[in-house]
Amino acid sequence: MELIKVHPPVVHFALAIPIALFIIDIYYRIRKILPNGLYLIFSLLATLSVLSATLSGMIAYEPIEERLHAEVSIFKPHKFLGLFLAVYFVLLLVVRLYMNRVGTLRFIFTLMLLLGVALVLLQGYMGGSVWFMTTW
Repeated sequence: MELIKVHPPVVHFALAIPIALFIIDIYYRIRKILPNGLYLIFSLLATLSVLSATLSGMIAYEPIEERLHAEVSIFKPHKFLGLFLAVYFVLLLVVRLYMNRVGTLRFIFTLMLLLGVALVLLQGYMGGSVWFMTTW
């Protein structure tokens, strides 16, 4: 049962840090600032936070599944999206690492980050739905 309690605090970082990175990205674009160390640190933190959330979700999956006796329709898409987001944010980090060498990658990075933030918010909504189904 304690493994279930690890996942919710971890996922809040996976929600907040990509959003903060997106805000930094937009600010840098408006001010015409080239990506620097802060930008790279937040890119790394965003990837690590999503990977941590995925790992904690994999650990908490079995106890939650046992607790949910009945099939919850949103549970499987939540699991799939979590795994997809882990791979997606690793790819996003790779784009970020090559962004300084290829100028057009900055635009692609921003679009990918926007999509990533939208998917993270959707994942948070689905996870919240699963959480409230297991706690009530």
